[in-house]
Amino acid sequence: MKVALRKTVNSAAQRREQLLSERNRSAALRRAYPDVAQLRIELSFSDLSNHTPSPQRHILYPAAPAFFRFACPCADCDADFDLMPVVAKLLDGASGRKRAATVSGQMSCHGVRLRDRAGSNPCSMQLKFQLVAAPANDGD
Repeated sequence: MKVALRKTVNSAAQRREQLLSERNRSAALRRAYPDVAQLRIELSFSDLSNHTPSPQRHILYPAAPAFFRFACPCADCDADFDLMPVVAKLLDGASGRKRAATVSGQMSCHGVRLRDRAGSNPCSMQLKFQLVAAPANDGD
């Protein structure tokens, strides 16, 4: 007779599933920002550990979901980086422009890693980002 094992649910895994669900429900970029032909998102991370995650590059076209939250690359962290306010400011200001608009900045993770929950130490991951929005009427 097999004994059913109790499966504990990792809060970081739950958070990632929630992000995926929210992303799937997001409107298309063409609906949210009709003047944007392409949005390039470049993310680079730095951490105090010896295992710094690889940089990420996302290129979004009009059919892509207009979702700009990215899970912390630490698999055991329960937080994400929300770039929505930055993207909104960039793309709302880019409306009607003929040239690409760019913004860059940095953020700190405010999550807690599973291994550090007992001490409630915050995640030390840092994000540097660059966003480049190409207008739909580029080249006119």
